[in-house]
Amino acid sequence: MLTAYLREGECLLPASVDLQAGIMDGVAWIDLNTPTKEEESAVERMLGVGIPNREEMREIEESSRFYTENGVQFMTVSILHSSHVGSPGIAPITFILAGNRLVTLRYSDPKAFMQFVARVAKPGNGLIAPKCDANWLFLGLIEAITDRIADILENVASGIDDTSSMLFSTEPGGRPMGTPAFREALRSIGKEGAFLSKVRESLAGINRMLVYLSAGATNGKGTKESRAWMKSLERDTQSLNDYVGFLSNKITFLLDTVVGLVSVEQNAIIKIFSVAAVVFMPPTLIASIYGMNFHNMPELSWLVGYPYALGLMVVSAMLPIFYFRRKGWL
Repeated sequence: MLTAYLREGECLLPASVDLQAGIMDGVAWIDLNTPTKEEESAVERMLGVGIPNREEMREIEESSRFYTENGVQFMTVSILHSSHVGSPGIAPITFILAGNRLVTLRYSDPKAFMQFVARVAKPGNGLIAPKCDANWLFLGLIEAITDRIADILENVASGIDDTSSMLFSTEPGGRPMGTPAFREALRSIGKEGAFLSKVRESLAGINRMLVYLSAGATNGKGTKESRAWMKSLERDTQSLNDYVGFLSNKITFLLDTVVGLVSVEQNAIIKIFSVAAVVFMPPTLIASIYGMNFHNMPELSWLVGYPYALGLMVVSAMLPIFYFRRKGWL
């Protein structure tokens, strides 16, 4: 789908496009979301250069992701998407800077794009100005993406805190965590860890893209305000990347905690069985002795032989328990 946005005062509003007639002048932003062949051809005619296909967007070489062709800048970076619907993923998005026009090519629906569209459609948004160009729109879109990632990290941090509270809760008389709770904790920690790896990859790509664009800006491209905005976004992405590292360390700590708690619970269960085995060993020995039924065993003819054997078994079982308690093993 091709969506063209025209500048009207302080707003960017979507406009209908006739692909046969070509894209009209005055369009500031063209958003290609899973475009058709006809839409790709129309944009290529407008730019005068070919746009990358889906396979080329997946290339990881820096020369394939950041390059300039006939004065048109192409930058491809992997962006987080679908986190708001519970199935987060990461997919490449290509940003094309062609003079006063910004073109975005994507095959995913990051929520940041919807938030950016809603922002630029409101008067007084503080972004759309008479002199704003493609570079300015691009920075505004990157700011929306980083803001969205920051919101996501706040939710991840809250989830990690909830998991931590569950693991370290010390309610009086509370039952210890069982196997289902440990499984759920491990599943939650693993899910958060995998999600953070996607966030880290997305932030790293954005940071590389800003460094690449900043290098061009220092060579005379871009205004003083855009260069300052780029530096601010670089600092923001770096701080978010550091925060992701902090959360990853917490994830590792919680994972080690769960493994340690599982080991403690297993040791407690094994200790119970070990104590039970030791406690029942002396009574079993006594019962085995008096179960041999030899004729010359004097206890067999005693009137109190049976209660004597039972009492001896009880005493022999209580002595290990008393000894273990004295040692603090129980």
